[in-house]
Amino acid sequence: MNVRLRYRDVHGGDVEAKAVEVRGSEPPLRPPLEAVRLQLELDDRTRTVRCVRPVDRGPGGRAAGYRLLDGEILAGLRLARLCDGAPYPSAVTRLIGYDADAAEPFALLEPLRGVEVAVYAGTLPTDQRRRFQVGLLRAVRLLNAAGIAHRAIGPDTVRWDGDEVQLTDFSHAAPIGAPRTVAGTPPWQAPEQRPRVADGWERGTVGPNDDVWAAGRLIFHVLTGEDLDDRDKLADRPELAELLAGVFGDPDRRPSAQALLHRLGEADPPPRPLPPDPAFLRGREQFFAQRHRKHPHTAPAPEPAPEPRATAPARPEAQAPLRGSAGSWVLWAGIAALVVVAGYLMLGR
Repeated sequence: MNVRLRYRDVHGGDVEAKAVEVRGSEPPLRPPLEAVRLQLELDDRTRTVRCVRPVDRGPGGRAAGYRLLDGEILAGLRLARLCDGAPYPSAVTRLIGYDADAAEPFALLEPLRGVEVAVYAGTLPTDQRRRFQVGLLRAVRLLNAAGIAHRAIGPDTVRWDGDEVQLTDFSHAAPIGAPRTVAGTPPWQAPEQRPRVADGWERGTVGPNDDVWAAGRLIFHVLTGEDLDDRDKLADRPELAELLAGVFGDPDRRPSAQALLHRLGEADPPPRPLPPDPAFLRGREQFFAQRHRKHPHTAPAPEPAPEPRATAPARPEAQAPLRGSAGSWVLWAGIAALVVVAGYLMLGR
């Protein structure tokens, strides 16, 4: 691949660059997405990026890939707006640019850092353990402030370079307030995200603490090398038990990522949360309608209807069982209508 690439950056500007593909240098993604590394030759510099794009493989083919690509783009735009144009923290993979309407749509992301944190399970050096915990919780807190839930935190989507966390793969991200759908992989899925919701739990809507379950379970796994499949394992480790108290209870009762940071002695304030903006939903629906007319064979299928909600019986957090995809974007709160219309509805260019 050696082409002129046109895309829109997160500030709404149009960019054109020569793109040269660097073969065999990116970890593979699960179909129906793939990632390749590109060298972009801009007017003033050369930049290395990851290009994520749909492919005609896997369940649902390209249509499913469109939906997953949307997660990367929309989460990146939301985070960029949260940080008011400044680069957002590197604890989450940064979106550089995108073209959602090209014949071959794509998102451009910053390169991966470090390795999948699964490599360090049970062997993370003592002097890195606190930094890892703080870094992961700060990433979750940042998403929380942006009104996003990642929904697929696990050892394959969290990376560690010895100093900083990098939370990757926002393909299953969903806005807080959207109907919950199945997301993530066992055993990292919270009970409310699993294919079969256990007795006493409800599917409900995406909440601000949905990622806390997976983050807590991953912290335990990385620090101990064990899966938290038995609550007694937590009781045997008082320090982790204190940090993770309440994490595996009902979503509405879980401590927030910010509360867990306070337990670690980190009192830094979260970014200013974005106000709700229902105009985003209208803009996004318009985008999908126009894209369906132009690319009917690749337009996403309608979202599955959420399961009927059941009333969960009241019970103490301590009794919550520890048992052992694609997001609806209904009620996405916060990207201004200007961003949606000027930055995303680019049909017929």
